[in-house]
Amino acid sequence: MKHYFRSPWWAVFFIFFFPLLVVHSYVEFVRDSELNARLGWLLMVGGLAYLLRHTWLQKIMLGILALMALSGAFDILYASTFGGVFTSASFEAMALTDTHEGWEFLLAYASFANVSLLVFYVAVVTLSLRNIDFKTIETKRQRFFAGLGVLMAVVAVQQVYDRGRYFDVIPGFVGVGIDYARGHEGMAEIIKARQQLYATKPFSVAMSSTEPQTYVVVIGESMNRHHLQVYGYGRPTTPALQANQDSLLRFDNVVSAFAQTSPSLQVALTEANLQNKWSYDKAISLVGAAKKAGFKTFWISNQQPSRTPTTPLAAMADESHFISHDFKGVENHRYDGYLLPSVEKALSDPAAHKLIFVHLMGSHLQYRNRYPEEFALFNGMDGVKAYTDDLSSSQLQYINEYDNSVRYTDFILGKLMDLLKQQKQIAALSFFADHGEEVFDSKDFKGHGPDGVTKNMVEIPFLLWRNAAYQQAFPETDAVLQSRLQTPFMLDDFFHFGLCFMHIQSDLTRPVQSWCAPEFEPVSRVIYGRDYDKEWP
Repeated sequence: MKHYFRSPWWAVFFIFFFPLLVVHSYVEFVRDSELNARLGWLLMVGGLAYLLRHTWLQKIMLGILALMALSGAFDILYASTFGGVFTSASFEAMALTDTHEGWEFLLAYASFANVSLLVFYVAVVTLSLRNIDFKTIETKRQRFFAGLGVLMAVVAVQQVYDRGRYFDVIPGFVGVGIDYARGHEGMAEIIKARQQLYATKPFSVAMSSTEPQTYVVVIGESMNRHHLQVYGYGRPTTPALQANQDSLLRFDNVVSAFAQTSPSLQVALTEANLQNKWSYDKAISLVGAAKKAGFKTFWISNQQPSRTPTTPLAAMADESHFISHDFKGVENHRYDGYLLPSVEKALSDPAAHKLIFVHLMGSHLQYRNRYPEEFALFNGMDGVKAYTDDLSSSQLQYINEYDNSVRYTDFILGKLMDLLKQQKQIAALSFFADHGEEVFDSKDFKGHGPDGVTKNMVEIPFLLWRNAAYQQAFPETDAVLQSRLQTPFMLDDFFHFGLCFMHIQSDLTRPVQSWCAPEFEPVSRVIYGRDYDKEWP
């Protein structure tokens, strides 16, 4: 038995899979790629160990294993302390913490459980690496594993080269850390370029009304409008929206330009769109245009803080806050409700003109992680519309969890509208999703993406709430909007809609692309090369 524990296979297995066992014990959701990466490294390192006949090669191997063991130690400590896995937000929080704060932080969160797990792991790893016995190839089976190790190494290099994402190839702390370092450097350049564009590109903007005004733009995530009661769904998923219908405009024919967050918001929040085909990094954003017009701008987000296009846009705002920093990057139980105090603070700002962007986590997979337990209302078949009447228990569970997440987003919208009702000046809220979601509505699939796109992945809710002060100040605009409830619109022109709705006069505005302007002209809505209105079933 002793020779088994001196084998490189045992050391590699324990280094990679004990941390994964701990993570699964404490964390509700772990990416499938994490298991795949660790299996790949087990085969790669275990197989390559047979080829290390020279002492210096063996030292390199021991160095790699020690680094991966250090990564595993961080994974164990983080999972057992916070119930989460490392994300870009985790590293962002670490970057903003000095040595003294870090030491206080460790002392505050040290416990018998996390210290015991850490000591056990380090002790076993140290013993294993000190007694590891490297062997040369002697049998066919060993030759097979050596060849498999070389193959896994080639695959790992190819994956990193093709995808440019280390965290899907290198497991745990190290993979996410490398991705963060590369992304952080690249993000800094993108932000700098956007700031330079704002400073050097000539454009004019001006408010047509000097009356105090507050606008809130809520960006939802992965929301299929056919799961909203306010759009006719058979379940009570939107009681707050239902209660505010007198001040609410519901637009029934809006689609996103993409079934993915990044490309969708690149064209929705800037002057770039599918018609002009401008590069996102050369297009002025709605944040920048409103800021130059005299609005104080805010960006409040529950999304990760190191992603394009939202992070560069947030950097343009006068004030920005990613609540993931408050949670040390842990995604589990970081509900959208934690955004509300930040929004309330922004609304109380003394600026006369405010534009507040609120970016939700919404209904992003895993759906069950997007709402508190008290919002787990749906658990049966009542009101469900699906591609088949013979749903499996797993499919039904996903639908119920998705509908619960929709109801929680409705709760957030209700709270935001309640806050705006306290504003005496002109106030309005717009809500749309970056894209939709297929949740077994038209086929056996949940999620979204550019492959196998369905209508449910692009058909999104678009809602406007405005108070009486807005309707009285801008009756012509309000009348136009009320006449457009069925008018086809694509989200890539939200930039022009936003300027029009807030009555910002600008040479950037194209009235024919502005949904609330009398001159608006619908165009062909081509999504992924197909005409949505003619070619989509």
